[in-house]
Amino acid sequence: MTNLKKGDKLRRIRDGKLFTYHSQDDSDDENYAQVEEMAVPVYLPDFEKEESE
Repeated sequence: MTNLKKGDKLRRIRDGKLFTYHSQDDSDDENYAQVEEMAVPVYLPDFEKEESE
């Protein structure tokens, strides 16, 4: 997932729950990022960017 900006909404594919993108994770793995609602990094391939109307 590319071109994410702080505040972008991400929807978890398996349950549809919405999260707010905060930043890339500190690790070297670009597949992980921080969201405001969780203290641990999330795996980006499990999410899709929610397009605003």
